[in-house]
Amino acid sequence: MKTSFKILSLILALVMMLSVLVACDNGKKNDVEETTTSGSENTTAKVENTTEAMPDVEKKDYDSAFYLSVLTDSNPMEHYWVEESDNDVLSAALYERQEKIQNYLGVEVLASHAGSFETYTEDFKTAVKNKSGGVDTLLTHVSSGVSGLLTGGFLTPFGDLPGVDLDADYWNQDFMDDLSVCDEYLLGFSDFNILYTFVIAYNVDLLAKYDDALDKSVYQLVDDYEWTLQQFIDVAKLGYIDNGAVEKNQYGLTGQQWVPWCGFLESCGVNLVEMNDKGAYEISYMNDVYKERTQNIVGMLTELAAANYSYVDYMVAGTTMTVPFETGRALMTLTDTNLLDNYLNYDIDFGVLPYPTYDTNQKEYRSLQWGGYLAVPAYMENEEMVGETLEMLSFFSEDVKTAYYQKLLGKQIADNPDDRRMLEIIWDSVCTDFGQTFDEICGGTLYMLPQVTSGSVSLTQFYEGRTSGGNTSITNFLKKIDKKY
Repeated sequence: MKTSFKILSLILALVMMLSVLVACDNGKKNDVEETTTSGSENTTAKVENTTEAMPDVEKKDYDSAFYLSVLTDSNPMEHYWVEESDNDVLSAALYERQEKIQNYLGVEVLASHAGSFETYTEDFKTAVKNKSGGVDTLLTHVSSGVSGLLTGGFLTPFGDLPGVDLDADYWNQDFMDDLSVCDEYLLGFSDFNILYTFVIAYNVDLLAKYDDALDKSVYQLVDDYEWTLQQFIDVAKLGYIDNGAVEKNQYGLTGQQWVPWCGFLESCGVNLVEMNDKGAYEISYMNDVYKERTQNIVGMLTELAAANYSYVDYMVAGTTMTVPFETGRALMTLTDTNLLDNYLNYDIDFGVLPYPTYDTNQKEYRSLQWGGYLAVPAYMENEEMVGETLEMLSFFSEDVKTAYYQKLLGKQIADNPDDRRMLEIIWDSVCTDFGQTFDEICGGTLYMLPQVTSGSVSLTQFYEGRTSGGNTSITNFLKKIDKKY
């Protein structure tokens, strides 16, 4: 009897030990060899595979389709959905994500182009009004048309969607907090939202010539929170060489003021619009908290735009700069993540950096997001299917992110750890602003502040021309939303 008891005790102890080992391994990240095809070359890289537990979504067979409508001018279709996999690393990752969702939920993800900036919300609104379905989620513009979706009552709050866990890491709740109105998350943002944000690209070979002038590498400056606006300007100054003519000179900074220029206010910690101590939203960039900082930033940018070491210009998007970055005669340029892979067509080794902080006291990077948001219609034929599909699209996006980095950089991630880290910093620091997203409500072109005020309009004139009417419009905007939700 005692012998049997001892044997039973040993068996139970062994089972407990195995349970602990399994539990310790749950959520662990394992490096695995994955062979990918990029262009005509087969390459093998180590990528991280997450084995963390599945979301709280049961395996089902909805035998249904999930219809995604995409404003492709802001959110390129090939970054979100593919009809079939090809040799492109991002395409393969997207297709695999779609296959996983179909296998787990019995849902086929289908996507279509939403239309132009002016018309892209029309089918979405019609589907809600007629309760016809046909659009399960819309990927919006960063600002155009977004306000009307809210005030018209066309959206379902994300907090009401079954199956969506906003506390999960793959949902960016901080970002959604910035856009929450009337205590509702009416716009969503998760790892599914492929990054479209402004970054600084630099010419690796040119910067190497000035290593002795820097105490640290630019990557170390970022890691140590010393990549400030002043440090960025100091690096730009290093790159100037006067060869006697614009078409021959080398510049420290090139690019357009236009939209990229507005990212500096956000990156330096200034909010255009925010809630005051009375709980009301108001135009804030010249209040007692931000006024001195805003004036300093705009002053530095105005000087930067006029400096001989920079060649930046206010031009219409799509036009050719006099000194394009791809000529190899510019140390740095302002660009966005969606354009980075264009540089792979040129003989330039480039690196990526986030926009700078205001000073070394600012211990967080802020990267202005310029893509769009997830909008879920107020009427759905199957709320549970839509919510769970959105959850799984977000959960299964880690490998898509890795593939996206590889596509942007044109290299295996293992061969480019510093730039991968910079892209992670940028991804994790994406931010938005009430005054950007609801720009038409807040007086118009608030986000263009650094560019506009570097011209003939003073900062004070710009502010005073928008504050009174803008604050009233914001109040009325929120009242309309409050009545709808």
